[in-house]
Amino acid sequence: MLCHCQDKEIRFWTGVGQEWGSNATEQIHADGCAEGFRGCKGSTTTMAATKQIVVDEARGRSQYVPLSLVREKGTYGTVTVNFEISGGPNSALEDLSPDWGNITIPPGRAMVVFSILILDDQIPEDDEVFTVKLTGVAGGALLNPNSSSVELKIRRNDSPLRFSLSLVAVAENAGVISLTVTRGSLADHGRLVGSDDTEVSVDYLVVSGEGAGSATPAVDFVDLQTVHRVTFPPWVYAVQLLFRVNDDKVPEIAESFQVVLLEETVRGDAVLIPPKAILVTIEPNDKPHGVLSISSSPLTQPISINEDVTDRFDGISIVRNGGNYGDVSVNWTISRNSSDRSPVSDDLSPVWGTLRFRAGQMSTALLLNITADKLPEEAEAFVLRLLPDTVQGGAEVDEPMEMVFYIQDSDDVYGLFLFHPEKTQTIQSRPDSRFLSLSFLREGGTLGEVALSLTALYLPAGPVDPGLARDRVLNASRSTTVLFSQGQDQARLTLPIRNDAFLQNGAHFLIQLDSVNLVSISPPIPSVSPRFGGAVNLTLIVTPDIANGEIGFTSNTTVVVYEPEDTNTSTVTLSLRRDGTDGQAVVFWSLRPIGDNQTDVTPDDLKPLSGSVVFLTGQSDAVINVTVMADNIPEVNETLLLTLDRINVENQILKPGFTRREIVIVENDDPGGVFEFSSFSRGPWYINEGEAVELRVIRTKGQLLKQLVQYALIPSGYTEFYGANGILEFKPGEREVLVALVARPDGVPEVQLHCCLCPGS
Repeated sequence: MLCHCQDKEIRFWTGVGQEWGSNATEQIHADGCAEGFRGCKGSTTTMAATKQIVVDEARGRSQYVPLSLVREKGTYGTVTVNFEISGGPNSALEDLSPDWGNITIPPGRAMVVFSILILDDQIPEDDEVFTVKLTGVAGGALLNPNSSSVELKIRRNDSPLRFSLSLVAVAENAGVISLTVTRGSLADHGRLVGSDDTEVSVDYLVVSGEGAGSATPAVDFVDLQTVHRVTFPPWVYAVQLLFRVNDDKVPEIAESFQVVLLEETVRGDAVLIPPKAILVTIEPNDKPHGVLSISSSPLTQPISINEDVTDRFDGISIVRNGGNYGDVSVNWTISRNSSDRSPVSDDLSPVWGTLRFRAGQMSTALLLNITADKLPEEAEAFVLRLLPDTVQGGAEVDEPMEMVFYIQDSDDVYGLFLFHPEKTQTIQSRPDSRFLSLSFLREGGTLGEVALSLTALYLPAGPVDPGLARDRVLNASRSTTVLFSQGQDQARLTLPIRNDAFLQNGAHFLIQLDSVNLVSISPPIPSVSPRFGGAVNLTLIVTPDIANGEIGFTSNTTVVVYEPEDTNTSTVTLSLRRDGTDGQAVVFWSLRPIGDNQTDVTPDDLKPLSGSVVFLTGQSDAVINVTVMADNIPEVNETLLLTLDRINVENQILKPGFTRREIVIVENDDPGGVFEFSSFSRGPWYINEGEAVELRVIRTKGQLLKQLVQYALIPSGYTEFYGANGILEFKPGEREVLVALVARPDGVPEVQLHCCLCPGS
């Protein structure tokens, strides 16, 4: 039987998750009362709790440790228990989550299990002991002071792997060298940390480049390991990697290779820490104090200094080949490499000095201050010389001992080039010629002969896309060059347009400035100027007064006309529009019948059947007039097609989709005919019941169409006559149709009847 008491005690219970702990000495049932109790109030239960739970930090993942919380003596109501984790030596939050919180025990529940997350932090650590302590309870319960905490021990983990050094320099005659990889120490000769009772390993990679400073495998050194893996058995803390350095008699600068531990290949409870790689440098050899010379790279790629953007230049290197033992020095000077007699110090400083190499130092840079001024100048050449008789420290000086370098042209001495902002770039059209008129400006200096290269493209109306450019418009190639002679600051370019080229209204001429280059330069080094000083693209739009005609009808709908009745003729006017008014154009047109009855159209129906329209220069609108003539001949709908056939000049075109108009002359003069009873059928007729009478309906005027004529006998024909209502069919060319009526015999006495037969179309 369960009892739910008001007073209860809360304590840790370690029976759940037993594999995480040790030394558990007793368990009790927390979901009921001990037998023999006469009441729960004031009752107490004690047990020896587990003192410590020992866990391992999982590699590559985090894991949970379950802890059980027991409510004794009673399970009435909801109880909330607070806990926090302390200890270390570091903050619990670095290894555990959460490091504080609360647990809720619902009514009737005597035990709950909550978990602490052990974080995989990849940090080498010794044993860490944390205390999980219940700090408070709400909901009427009490904490058992003897079982309100438990220790959580994380065993030492993440043994650190590293090289003992990050770099090492060896002589070429060193023979076999060893590179030490250590386990368990964070620094040289430091105390051990992390696990050491299991085997761990890591792969390595030998890296060597291809440049002059890179050691060549199998030539300069040999890896003596057969397997590229470093393995540490339990309780082993150092492993040696052996390499043999090959000795030769070739003078060499320092050459290096690198051995890298690969982090993704770590096996076992270990982590990589810096240094993860070691750089092995084979020292310069066969010249113990070195050979000093100017770096050879400026000999293949001349050094040019931009005065406008550089105030301090350190791009000239002096190198020390061979050995690098001891301190050495050499003096240097700079002079002009031209007939200019002005002091070198006007352009740079210092102009002489001493370069010093410390022991082991292989190169140094010459530091120059560049004098900035606002005076446009052409490029100037200078000579740097090492002075062999000034060398100190036992070194030698060898070729190259001098080099030429340059200070580039400055302050736009050759000019800034742009479209002339004060002159109009236009498309010109004259009676005898058409052309593009372009003007260019050269700002800044005007020294040197400069070639300005540009491209001119004609683009149809629409987006300005160079890919849509069309040829055969300009009377020249797309690309052209404008030459500026020395001292010239302005230039004008005329690009002729072909007389037979069609310029569309709204089209574009796209002018692209491609490059500006000196025709000749001395000294022959890349120059800062000439350069562009503004927009490099310009678009000129073809306006209607410049555009050639794109001629067509203003509409392409069908024109419906009627044969005149009150006059002998009528006029049909069809409007033409020219989109672009430059030049005179003559448009030739023709008119021809189409359709099923085209043979019925004759010159007597309308005129003229062909003609021409003249557009004068500047004229955009014109008309074609067609005269429709009256006659008394019945006709059905007649369809004619008016076509714009050609233009007399090549630079005018017909507008696609607007070169044809249909003209329909509506049927006229009663082509279907006029209907009436023949004179012999008009009566009056006197017949008896049962007798028949035949009436004839005749068609006059046109007989061109099939016609249906409805007739009816009134006022009461359908009751007195058979065939009193009906439809007569007149086929094309048929002039007469017979109607038969039969008086119904009904046996009823009747007076004389008067009926009327009425035809209707």
